Amino acid sequence: MVAQTPTNNQKTEMLQKARAALPLTRIRERAFEGAFFSVALIAMAGWVYFITLLLVRLFLWFFG
Repeated sequence: MVAQTPTNNQKTEMLQKARAALPLTRIRERAFEGAFFSVALIAMAGWVYFITLLLVRLFLWFFG
């Protein structure tokens, strides 16, 4: 009999199982999500500040 070589799908599954066995995997995934969320919040706060600043300048120009 000839030994079968593992397919790419099987290799991927083995690598995923090995990576999932690491204790820091979930922490790493959540850290990435947290970093993305914090960058999105900072960007939204920047847009709110920018729009508010424009509205205040328009208000002052209109009534000034």
